Amino acid sequence: MAYNIRDIQFVGLQKKKYFFDANLWLKILKPSFNISKRDQKYLQFFETFKNHPQHPKIAVTALVLSEVINRYLREVSFKKFCNKNNNPNPDPSYYKEKYRPDPQFQTDYISLCEDIKAYEDYYELIADGLTTDVKQKDILTSPPINLDFNDLYYYKLAMKNDFTIVTDDKDFFVEDVEVLTYNNQLIERAKAAIVIKK
Repeated sequence: MAYNIRDIQFVGLQKKKYFFDANLWLKILKPSFNISKRDQKYLQFFETFKNHPQHPKIAVTALVLSEVINRYLREVSFKKFCNKNNNPNPDPSYYKEKYRPDPQFQTDYISLCEDIKAYEDYYELIADGLTTDVKQKDILTSPPINLDFNDLYYYKLAMKNDFTIVTDDKDFFVEDVEVLTYNNQLIERAKAAIVIKK
């Protein structure tokens, strides 16, 4: 077992499948106006997929789509809706009782789905592989404390299918899968683990 966590800037794309976590998809789909230098680097990395001669693909599962759509609607669109309606601190029921029935929700949802479809040349929808690629025991028996359920599932899926994971999540400290990141904490943690093993 070995760590293969690398700084994206030193890695070239290959003809294979990459797995972007939900956080990166959120940056790609709706980058903020005050984008950080690190986020700019992730967006530049994504841009390399567009004209790469080997046509690498980004693997996308239904779980990633669900996570991206739900988080974006709750964390971005809903906040805009609340601010527009002079309710910056809504109670928890406001999302389902006010925002979802409002026509703005439908508009936001359709716009987000169109944005996702606009990138369809660069990703490939894949089966989630639950029960075929990823067995129940892989995700429900002795789950690691550093990964949430979705990340553990993505990790197991990447292991089975030889996907390279692209993430900014410092907790994605895993072995036996190539992980590309600009997250210095994750890179340094991997370097330290290699030194300890020697």
